Amino acid sequence: MLDAKRFADLGLSDIARKVETGERLTIEEGRQLFACPDVTAVGALAHLRRTQLHGDKTFYVVNRHINYTNVCVNGCAFCAYQRAKGEDGGFELSIAEAVERLQNAPLPPREVHIVGGCHPDLRLSFFVDLLRSVQKALPECTLKCFTAVEIAHFATLEGISTREVLQTLKDAGLAMLPGGGAEIFEPSVRRRICPKKSTAEEWLRIHGEAHELGLATNATMLFGHLESIDDRLDHLDRLRRQQDLSRQNGGDGFTCFIPLPFQTENSAIKVERPLTGLDELRTIAVSRLMLDNIPHIKAYWVMLTVKQAQAALFYGADDLDGTVVEEKIGHMAGASSEQGLAKSQLEAMIRGLGLTPVERDARFNPVGPVETPKPAPQAADAPSPATLQGILDAVAAGRRLDFDSARLLYRFADLHALGHAAHKVRLRKHPEPMVTYVVDRNINYSNVCVCACRFCAYYRAPGDKDCFVLSFEEIGRKIDETLALGGTQILMQGGHHPDLPLAWYEDMLAYIKTNHPIHVHAFSPPEIAHFAKISGLSTAQVIERLRAAGLDSIPGGGAEILVDSVRAKVSPNKCPAGQWLGIMEEAHAQGLRTTATMMFGHEETADERLQHLFNVRASQDRTHGFTAFIPWTFQPENTNIVARPLTSPEYLRMLALSRLVLDNVDNVQVSWVTMGPKIAQLALYFGGNDFGSTMIEENVVRAAGVTFRLSQQEIDTLVLAAGFAPRQRRMNYELVPQAKPIAPNAAGKQC
Repeated sequence: MLDAKRFADLGLSDIARKVETGERLTIEEGRQLFACPDVTAVGALAHLRRTQLHGDKTFYVVNRHINYTNVCVNGCAFCAYQRAKGEDGGFELSIAEAVERLQNAPLPPREVHIVGGCHPDLRLSFFVDLLRSVQKALPECTLKCFTAVEIAHFATLEGISTREVLQTLKDAGLAMLPGGGAEIFEPSVRRRICPKKSTAEEWLRIHGEAHELGLATNATMLFGHLESIDDRLDHLDRLRRQQDLSRQNGGDGFTCFIPLPFQTENSAIKVERPLTGLDELRTIAVSRLMLDNIPHIKAYWVMLTVKQAQAALFYGADDLDGTVVEEKIGHMAGASSEQGLAKSQLEAMIRGLGLTPVERDARFNPVGPVETPKPAPQAADAPSPATLQGILDAVAAGRRLDFDSARLLYRFADLHALGHAAHKVRLRKHPEPMVTYVVDRNINYSNVCVCACRFCAYYRAPGDKDCFVLSFEEIGRKIDETLALGGTQILMQGGHHPDLPLAWYEDMLAYIKTNHPIHVHAFSPPEIAHFAKISGLSTAQVIERLRAAGLDSIPGGGAEILVDSVRAKVSPNKCPAGQWLGIMEEAHAQGLRTTATMMFGHEETADERLQHLFNVRASQDRTHGFTAFIPWTFQPENTNIVARPLTSPEYLRMLALSRLVLDNVDNVQVSWVTMGPKIAQLALYFGGNDFGSTMIEENVVRAAGVTFRLSQQEIDTLVLAAGFAPRQRRMNYELVPQAKPIAPNAAGKQC
């Protein structure tokens, strides 16, 4: 159910009505959607349309990509894949090599996707033999091969029509055309990025011919380079009109549309404002809403990243592509995703999103039995949509959320509605269109630890060959580098070293404060509990001595889940939940400000996550000492816990709920370190108002296999593109003076 008032306030009532009734949108209405400041509202409309068409079914295919050559006569300006004939790095696969790669795929593919450059010497007979050889080796798979641009090239080489080429290839086993080569249809853009390629009219004509011959095809759009928003809408409208024509002529037409974000890293085209995650999701959503006659929208994880593709499934997409196995074109352009995903990974990911995985063939026919879709939230204990909206409206207006209501929202609330309510709370607390961050460095003074937490990939037991303890001089050099980069603080944490006395930590603080003008944010509650144990002092006495030596504030690490039954499983040697909270409250009583964190997605239940939030809220009611709350997802790689990596929508749901529950904590940080910059940017519309830190150095999460990195300039760019003014802050959220404030655009002022 759409919130009518929300869409009326945004001037989208007519569009919302059309989406609900299935009416076609105009290009002008597409412009409105691109211009709408509320990206979650656009996402909600696209997700409604996706649900109308497919329910919660989410498709994937066991497929294999083969790129037979990168030698190409076209020399497109945007392409990092192509090489001229004879150029270093050029390659050509033989038919035997291509077939061998297909036969060595982890699973027999249902779909074979074969494309390559427009090679000046490979004749049509080569491709006929290639198709026949693949079909002989894999008789059950669908051959989806050769873009319209390649078809036009074959026709030119042979001196025959494109229809004759298509018929010849169909007779050899071709079943589908992929959608590549479309790029952007607008002629002036096309002349700049791919002047030798087929024109838009030729591309569309070839697909129309394929449809008339009984071949299904896909369609794509490469966006985020030199085109305008109107060029994107024109592209979508041309596809829509071709689909109308193909269906009128009795063909199946386009099966799926794939929006492809331009990869800038290795391209000759340099764009002033590279794509952001929000622009990608908005374009996917508008594509779903405009292309009313194309049944499927693909979130191509290879180009989007896996986490962004997960989010796209709530922005209109219903398909994840597939296993792929090996992909060259996007990766040579700079795509940072994996080369392939296992079938089990795809299915687990889809189920984790609360959706139903459907294995398909190339034409989207289900393969094997289809799982019974999960019941929509209409179970006996599920509230009505009106009840959920009432709870969201009340908490957005300032009413305190109780545990039972929080549980209902966590289980049943629409993701976009939950995010919208969290964003309204964020704007009520921080009406200025600003997102803050700190320039700092994480310094891990030692990895020696006796806790042996099962989730930790960073620690080393005493005596391990990889153990280290930094010298004060090494720490000093790291601080000097931080100060030179404009840093204002260091975050210092380390393992529970059995042999370092409290005096060592006091001496370290004194050394830092004597030599470096920097804020020291250090020693999580478990470390302080450890210092108390080895020194025979109370935790209050330890805090007092550390303060006297130079400690300025305490980070919220070591919280994990503040429920003792969970801590007993994942970190049995760390301080219990009550002591963690007690140490923080003692620090507050002594005048230190602290943060609070939550690491979720390991062995806790949904209710235990909620209990964590309510424990933090109760502590904040008592002392008001937490400056910020930072939730992040558990990273299972290289740890002793077997767990499914949580998806980006699961993270966004918890982030939004954190903002709604923690009404007494002023700031909620987004976690770009674990989610990546695209989802962190989206999280600014799910309750987050702070981008965390630049983390000039970070080692603990990196040890678990996550390696995202952002500079201060990159954070500024992401924040500005999201519609907010980026501002550097200190730990207490005091703003760092800046010579020239950076003004946001209007997007951050959404309601």
